[in-house]
Amino acid sequence: MPLTIASTWFEQIERSETPPPAGQGLAIATAEAEVAAAEARVDAARRDRIPDVTLTAGMRRYGESSDKAAVLGLSVPLPLFNQGTAALARLRAEFDRASAARRAVALEFEQSSAQAEGEVADALAAARAANGPALAAAEEAARIARIGYAEGKFPQLELIEAERSLAETRESSVDALAALHTARARLARLQGSNSPIYKD
Repeated sequence: MPLTIASTWFEQIERSETPPPAGQGLAIATAEAEVAAAEARVDAARRDRIPDVTLTAGMRRYGESSDKAAVLGLSVPLPLFNQGTAALARLRAEFDRASAARRAVALEFEQSSAQAEGEVADALAAARAANGPALAAAEEAARIARIGYAEGKFPQLELIEAERSLAETRESSVDALAALHTARARLARLQGSNSPIYKD
């Protein structure tokens, strides 16, 4: 009983290209998280510079008499020696650095995505060419050579040459398909996609 491959995904050339996911990849998500954390630290440092006003209220009794008085207290700490300016400036610098790193990551992602999409387009064109008329012509030539050799019309040398040409053409076809699937997988990894690339 001959073995057959149940899955035909490897031979699939045409498929609907899915748009990149909204996450745009792990590197950008990480950079966004670092910017958000830096911004939160800056906000916390700003709040720390605002003094906490404390208001107290109570009743006070004077000596042995029954006289009572309401007492209100207000305390406002004055940051005379440590105003938090240096810490705030340092955290703002960290925020600026994180924002610059995010812009650099986004630019690198755009360039890598464009390059990966170009590689997919090139590999797709090569796979179409390798699996198109050239392969069909080689298969037909080998089929005719087999029939002709069986009927004694062609010498064995012509049959061997047709089979060799078919094997080389099929090898080129497999190489082109492998390059296409590799390029598509690289693009999916770059985009952060976790969905299957091919479905049987």
